[in-house]
Amino acid sequence: MQKQHFFSNGKLLISGEYLVLKEARALAIPLKFGQDLQIKTKKNTENPVLYWKSYENKSLWFELMLSLPDFELIESSDHLIAETLVNILKIAHKNNPTFIEEGQSYLASSHMNFNKNWGLGSSSTLLNNIANWTSIDPYDLLNESFGGSGYDIACASANSPIFFTLEQGKPKIEPVDFRPSFQDNLYFVYLGKKQSSAESIKQFKFKDKHSQNFISEISDISLKMAQTNNLKEFQNLMFQHEEIISEVINQKKIKETQFSDFPGEIKSLGAWGGDFIMVATEESYEFVRSYFSSKCLDVVFRFNEITK
Repeated sequence: MQKQHFFSNGKLLISGEYLVLKEARALAIPLKFGQDLQIKTKKNTENPVLYWKSYENKSLWFELMLSLPDFELIESSDHLIAETLVNILKIAHKNNPTFIEEGQSYLASSHMNFNKNWGLGSSSTLLNNIANWTSIDPYDLLNESFGGSGYDIACASANSPIFFTLEQGKPKIEPVDFRPSFQDNLYFVYLGKKQSSAESIKQFKFKDKHSQNFISEISDISLKMAQTNNLKEFQNLMFQHEEIISEVINQKKIKETQFSDFPGEIKSLGAWGGDFIMVATEESYEFVRSYFSSKCLDVVFRFNEITK
């Protein structure tokens, strides 16, 4: 029995949400959290199949069996998830039919070491692992399946924070030294409302007459965020970023609506309304945990806990 192993990092988008789709420079960080994919092959000339198992923190949460080489569903534990996975595999097979060998059966085992509802890259890590297994371009697989800018795909294989920019539809990736001296003052808090990135992309319409100014301003903020070692300046950049995106998508800032009494700055990360926020404050870790716990938000990470 032959074995293959792949691993992809999770991600957080620090700046550039929404406007990264319009070629703004975004600052993104790969995480210690991620997902691996193990492939075992076995000769089975009569009835070759693909048997897939997905685990979240060692607990099995999804499985399916497909006939090969047609990828027809035999059985699954969740029809909607099976439909999505089968579509991804069929796209991969269309782009590289040779990854499935005649008369071979496959056991695919995918392990995620974080909560799949956190929005830290359950889809992008899966796509990147499948692309690596099938030897196809992960950005092609993304474009033909979920869509999006591709910053999450870039993070999947990055070893450090990155600047990500779309230039004429092509990803430009630049490693960046984003290790601020005030990182002990930065926290990531889960809001408990997983957002669909694909749905947010569909709903995002950007036709403002000041569009180019907004894109330039966000690109500049991304650059300054990565360069500054001053907490007050970083907080000011967070505030400016929230002001711009609030106007772009016509939504109120999350600090204004939910955390107006918090002593520090708060910024939405990714699609607004769910997933994670970034918190920058001079208050202690104990204060931060207590404050958000009082609002029934108990998933709080320090910067160093989860960033690569």
